[in-house]
Amino acid sequence: MMGKVATFEELFPPVDEKKTIKNVQHFLGRTLPQMIRISGHSVADLRSPSMDGMPKSAPAGNGAEERITRRLYAEQIVKQSIIAMNHCDHNCQEILDQLYLQDYSDTMCYVGIGYSKSQYFDHWKPLACLQFAESYMLDDLFIYENRTQTGL
Repeated sequence: MMGKVATFEELFPPVDEKKTIKNVQHFLGRTLPQMIRISGHSVADLRSPSMDGMPKSAPAGNGAEERITRRLYAEQIVKQSIIAMNHCDHNCQEILDQLYLQDYSDTMCYVGIGYSKSQYFDHWKPLACLQFAESYMLDDLFIYENRTQTGL
């Protein structure tokens, strides 16, 4: 006997956009830099098309297996973050790249791209965060309405 088919609302429950944006900003601003360091890559490696997905060196000594596992998981987070950024619209890619890979300030970002402060903060930056959450496939970065956090 066939089971019940999930509804759209069950598959895509309502998202708390403000909380999701904060969660993505925390992930990109805190977690991603930490994972970049653990993976053995630099931000310059990430912006290069030649990132091969392999850690730079294998640690040795006590706990080596655990460190290797952590490094490989960090590597996956970094790779999936870059893939997610690349799946966003061009304008959102540019914002995410400048803010989280080039370490631009918000002001440098919106002035450099040519947005007004209000356009940037009211539309473009939130949109970039939401698109990143939609595109990131390793964890669920969305915060759902009336639910507990399932991402970080």
